[in-house]
Amino acid sequence: MHRCWDGNSLPITRTALVDEARLLLLLEAANARAAACAGPVATGRYLQVSSLRPLEELLSKGRGVMVLSPSFGAWPVIAPALARRGYRVGLLDLRPATRRSEVVSPPGPGLDLVRLPSRGYARDLIRFASQPRAVVVAVGDEGCGPRWARGSLLGRSVAVGSTPFELARRQSLGILPVFALHESGVNRLLVERSIVPTNSGGGDADLDATASRWLKVVERLVRRYPAHYLAFLFTRYRQRTQDPVPLFGDED
Repeated sequence: MHRCWDGNSLPITRTALVDEARLLLLLEAANARAAACAGPVATGRYLQVSSLRPLEELLSKGRGVMVLSPSFGAWPVIAPALARRGYRVGLLDLRPATRRSEVVSPPGPGLDLVRLPSRGYARDLIRFASQPRAVVVAVGDEGCGPRWARGSLLGRSVAVGSTPFELARRQSLGILPVFALHESGVNRLLVERSIVPTNSGGGDADLDATASRWLKVVERLVRRYPAHYLAFLFTRYRQRTQDPVPLFGDED
């Protein structure tokens, strides 16, 4: 894991970084238990959102939107939080089975939130994405399907599932990068500039181009909030032998 930081400046010392990452992992476990105890009524309540104007601007074009988050930070609260605010939301969890929770909490009453299939049944996914004002929330640095997009992160080659980028291209969805930051006991949603999927007829090259632009956003987040990313790497490193494709293509 230490290779991810070679040659990169960090805003804090490595010792402090490791301590903060471990604390985030403990908080994540505690929050997950608290959410389970609170029940469905509390689903998606705890996320501070300063503005959803970028999301509304994309939806105003008459198509759906792909809300894309890295799978570190408090990303599981994004989909229910948007559903609580009245959006029609589909959650596309592209993590391998080893990183998914064994217990799936149902959405709260009245929330328009569905869990989309991550393997097979592409018709259900396309049908949902083609609905007016549909919001697909997905993770963009994982993958469990047969196709992968290539790019780079922190100066190293990476492979991420191509499903979000392929769906966005096929259905003309705008991609809105977001990140749920956990800070001072509060989850806060950060919204980045939207990405228009590359669609030049280049097939896999188009997917790689869109994924590369997304990964640039992820790298900015990693550099700004390295402890969140390191906490994710701790988990992923422990389960690396069960990954269908390693995150970094130059793994030893």
